[in-house]
Amino acid sequence: MQPLFKFPKAGHYAFFYETAHLMLISWERDDKKELYRISGQQGETISLDFPGELYTDRVMDMISRIFFINVQEASEEKRYTLGAYFTRHSHAYAVYYERDAAAGELIFFRVIDEGTGYGLDVVEDPAEYQAVAAEIEERYGGFLQFH
Repeated sequence: MQPLFKFPKAGHYAFFYETAHLMLISWERDDKKELYRISGQQGETISLDFPGELYTDRVMDMISRIFFINVQEASEEKRYTLGAYFTRHSHAYAVYYERDAAAGELIFFRVIDEGTGYGLDVVEDPAEYQAVAAEIEERYGGFLQFH
């Protein structure tokens, strides 16, 4: 029988990094974050594997500054969490879902290297926006509902 672990005081955030389905477990009190690969799911039980220190360090270096973001929309600020990170034609993109909503819209940004870490830029070109939206639907349509 496999042991079942629960971390009730930790935040659990599933997301995609390219094609890998990952889980970030975050303990806010200690500002500690751990990354695992989702290796399977049966009902509500998720199986996790450690993907290795080199892989974990590489992914965390890429996403740590952009995993949680706040976006000012009209008169309110909304909190978003990374749902997917992927590259398309040598550009990186980050897809986000609203953290406090049961279901909501997805938003995405182009990821830019700022020298001291990674930041986000709004995709303003309508053709690029449509192409990226189609890519999100193709890659992650079964997991992320893009409207």
